[in-house]
Amino acid sequence: MEGYPVTGMGEAVAYVDGSFNEETGEYGAGVAFFCDGELMEMSKKGNNPDAVSMRNVSGEVMASMLAMNEAHKRGLKTLVIYHDYQGIADWCTGAWKTKKEGTRVYREFYQQMRLSGLDIRFVKVTGHSGDVWNDRADALAKAAVGK
Repeated sequence: MEGYPVTGMGEAVAYVDGSFNEETGEYGAGVAFFCDGELMEMSKKGNNPDAVSMRNVSGEVMASMLAMNEAHKRGLKTLVIYHDYQGIADWCTGAWKTKKEGTRVYREFYQQMRLSGLDIRFVKVTGHSGDVWNDRADALAKAAVGK
């Protein structure tokens, strides 16, 4: 794998992605989190009945929240989230309406993180385009749901 993204003091970079397993009805989150020259990988699955209808998007949202929570827990000032699903940024910024419960919870969580002093920025990348760290987040999300 290529080198880690460079972060400054009090900063982190996270690549996030989601997946869905049709057979089990579970969604998965994958995060490649970079801070202080180190990589931390996070992978988690969920099966909340209210979120399952959003399929892999629920995993994308969960991954973004995992990254925000980790940055907050570490007391960081800045988090840059690289994502391949536009809603990850647009629900937070208000460009997209939060019509479902899962998207409302996500936006509220984002707002709480901002109020706590965490500056969160979003960078859109093209999924499945050979971006090493986006591909890694994708693999982690798939592994979370046994794919």
